[in-house]
Amino acid sequence: MRIKLTGEITAERLAEALQQASDELEAARTGTKIYGANLYLTPFDADGLPFDLVDDHGKSVCITITAKTGELVKPALTADGERRRNQASEEVKRQTEDKEKRHQASMERVRQIQLESKRACARAKAKFEYLNELTAQFLKDTPEHFVGELNKTIQAVWDEFDPIEPHGKNKGQPKPRPSFDFQGDELILTSPTWRYPKPQLNPIGKLHLSELEPVWRNAAWFEVVKRIAVVMEELSKQTTMVQS
Repeated sequence: MRIKLTGEITAERLAEALQQASDELEAARTGTKIYGANLYLTPFDADGLPFDLVDDHGKSVCITITAKTGELVKPALTADGERRRNQASEEVKRQTEDKEKRHQASMERVRQIQLESKRACARAKAKFEYLNELTAQFLKDTPEHFVGELNKTIQAVWDEFDPIEPHGKNKGQPKPRPSFDFQGDELILTSPTWRYPKPQLNPIGKLHLSELEPVWRNAAWFEVVKRIAVVMEELSKQTTMVQS
């Protein structure tokens, strides 16, 4: 229990505070007695400035009032008190162990999440590099056919989904259909809403953390990306069969 007094500290106010503390403790647990106390005083000089009284070592002066000979410093521990103390000690030990177990479990979950994140990043990177290599190979061997298949896929999805602009000045209007093209060995994505075409390493998306992020995040383009992935796998199988 802590006792806080504001204003001037007098013997009468200290006695009043002690009495109030005793009443609170007695109400909480019958038979309570107070043994020992630390009292911190904040003195002010006559000019109203706070100061501290220190000893030769620069430490705050400590006044200790010892118990008189024969007086109890603290009450003897009864059998019931020792039992309660042991129970409390066991409870603290149990709570500490439970806390440590929860901490270990939490750390293990964090490690598992980090490990899975690294694995996911590695998988995404491997897939990204694979798509890039596949795209480069298609652009080298059959660029017209490859780009034609990509644009046929986009056209099919646009015809099926008929996407519209969700916001902006053209909200509710049909969303312009993008298309792929190629320049030399470079895949180009164009859109009526873009001022300049954008080079693409592959038609699926770019690498972002642990996933391939598509150019647009809408239902129609997600479906485009899904179908293009199938097209690329089919083209890859056909190329392998021809080479073999």
